[in-house]
Amino acid sequence: MLNAGRSAVLFVVVAFGLAGCGSGSGSDPAAPPPSSPTTSAPVGMMAACPSSDAKAFTAPVAGGATVSGVQLGDASRAVVLSYEWGGSPCDWSGVATELVARGYRVALWEYGTLTGLDRVKELQAVVDQVRAAGATKVVLAGGSIGGCISMIGGSMITPAVSGVAVLSCASWYDVEHRLPTTPLAAKLRVPSLYLAGDGDRLPVAEVRKDFAAVPAKDKKLVVVTGSTAHGVELLDGTEATVAKQALFTFLEGVTQ
Repeated sequence: MLNAGRSAVLFVVVAFGLAGCGSGSGSDPAAPPPSSPTTSAPVGMMAACPSSDAKAFTAPVAGGATVSGVQLGDASRAVVLSYEWGGSPCDWSGVATELVARGYRVALWEYGTLTGLDRVKELQAVVDQVRAAGATKVVLAGGSIGGCISMIGGSMITPAVSGVAVLSCASWYDVEHRLPTTPLAAKLRVPSLYLAGDGDRLPVAEVRKDFAAVPAKDKKLVVVTGSTAHGVELLDGTEATVAKQALFTFLEGVTQ
């Protein structure tokens, strides 16, 4: 399942909250322009994220409401970070700062009104913004529901992204309709990194199942032994020794 948030992580084992993206419906009008004016200051959730050099943007979304985000750095290689259900883009602020220092452009964004697989339209709009700003290589990364939407986006975003990093996502996605994630993972053909803790409430066996279904030739699964961390938590504390290094190595490899 595509997981949903550190407080609602286990879809198969526990049926509480995972409320990731519900499935969306409605018309699919022609895509709006890929870019929109940069705003003067971060808005929404991003207004609380610690950063003095964030460049705010708004992005029109086909069939949905405008989403907002920020970009950090100005490199030609970029990472778009997606957060957990019940969390905030700010949860990724520390990692974003490290990535910028390593020579990446980073985008944080706030989910809009679309749900289910339609949320990929929001992610597409953010990727369009990043590319319009100068990024030539884009990697999607996220934790829990953010990892799930990154995984789905990896097979749907056009032009194709350079890679996808999936932290703590498996079994099902969308708390309302519970879309199985294995068939979705089976469409992922870009370079892929899966990260998980073997003590997470999300059964590592489910992560292994989804990973096995990924047809990408360039793929890697890293399971942190003895870790109960979920999503972005894998990049903090003792888990970071293994997980963060694996993420940085993966990003370097797919953006060279």
